[in-house]
Amino acid sequence: MSKDLVQEVRNALDQWLAAFNDNDIEALMAVYDHEIVYANSAKPVEIGIPVVKAGFINSFAIKPKVFFKEEQAIAVDGLGYVAGQFRVAGTSPEDGSEVGESGRVVVIFRKNDAGEWKLVFDMDNRPPDVTI
Repeated sequence: MSKDLVQEVRNALDQWLAAFNDNDIEALMAVYDHEIVYANSAKPVEIGIPVVKAGFINSFAIKPKVFFKEEQAIAVDGLGYVAGQFRVAGTSPEDGSEVGESGRVVVIFRKNDAGEWKLVFDMDNRPPDVTI
């Protein structure tokens, strides 16, 4: 495991976090690989950017911000993953109340032929031990 590769994967995740927090759908989708598999604990598995994009467009209605706490990061030979805890918070467009959720996430990145790290698998859950 190379520290440089792990940092590259962290940098790709940082791009995702910044795009999400800016609610910038195009910048967010630019981080995803066209073969993305998105396994959100609240809905069926989604495959491909068009399907994932539609879900995020709906999610951005609350103007969400995500907070992330890394628990583990590993990268070897063109594959890397980061696992950690997250908290998403936003405002309901209906009544202005705060809405959000916390959980744990694992994201897997693959380095493409252009040398870019792209997100190929994104899975979260809502365990009771999350502290953020």
